[in-house]
Amino acid sequence: MRPTLQQLGMAWGRLPPGPTDSIVDVPGVRVGHVTLWWGDGALDVGWGPVRTGVTAAVPPGAPGPWTAAVHVINGYGKSVGLLQVAELGQLESPIFLTNTLSVAAVLQGYLRHLRDGGQFHPGQSRNVVVAECNDGYLNDLWGFAVQPHHAEAALAAASASPPAQGSVGAGTGMAGFGHKGGVGTASRRLPGGRTVGVLVLLNCGEAKDLITHPARAAARPAPGDGSIIIVVATDAGLDRWDLARAARRASHGLGRVGAYSAPGSGDVVVAVDVADPDGSTARDLEPLFLATAEATSAAIWNALLTAETVVGRDGHVLYALPPELAPQNATRRPD
Repeated sequence: MRPTLQQLGMAWGRLPPGPTDSIVDVPGVRVGHVTLWWGDGALDVGWGPVRTGVTAAVPPGAPGPWTAAVHVINGYGKSVGLLQVAELGQLESPIFLTNTLSVAAVLQGYLRHLRDGGQFHPGQSRNVVVAECNDGYLNDLWGFAVQPHHAEAALAAASASPPAQGSVGAGTGMAGFGHKGGVGTASRRLPGGRTVGVLVLLNCGEAKDLITHPARAAARPAPGDGSIIIVVATDAGLDRWDLARAARRASHGLGRVGAYSAPGSGDVVVAVDVADPDGSTARDLEPLFLATAEATSAAIWNALLTAETVVGRDGHVLYALPPELAPQNATRRPD
């Protein structure tokens, strides 16, 4: 298990992390992964090699609804369910992450889960959020390895324990800043005890853009553009409008690491507040905005630092970012 920023003794930003420095520091939030990995060598569509999976971020009290917001930084993406969240400010499902061509399978899997569990109305639909990044550099993308039952398996695996990071679940085949990307997470504590947690699916950026100079020389060939999905969770008790304002601050956290949202990058933020809105109209939002930006940056770094080197289809390789290339503008925590 490769170390996170916190395990390296590094501090990013001004606000303190939560107990696990992960999205599950937000009360009731759980994360589950299903990792699909088989085959080596030349691509044989339908047979592999497979390097993909499903990740589910599950708020408490599923199937919801919860106060939610969407911010599209750059819209080159194939996600589903975002329009209704943006329109109504409500989330009606866990937030699922997978590869680009598996969105429909995961959508169907969760709908089957609701139907088989009796959590449906015969004449009503359900808005399911599934977000994606393209893992075709390593994975047999057109082999459709992800099946509907994998969405149910990710739900069944969801836990409040600190989630695995790096090359796991939906992050198995992803790239990041010229190195191996994947799933990363972090959290920040707000004054007064509330929490902002972030989970990212990192699949964007080039090595030359990463804000740490040695990485520019150390990177190997890897796909450019790519995408990132940023899941923000909090228990701050925000209404949909303030939550949407917070979601937009995740883009600053992305920029702090070096991404600029290339034209072919699908960069999307989905935010959820797991607490009931408290009706406050005089809220100090500055710490919340700062926490969102800081946790986003830290989650991206954790995705890079925890991901292992992976060899995929046709011998394509994405190399792990060496720990010594951790951000130079992070500070060493006192012992």
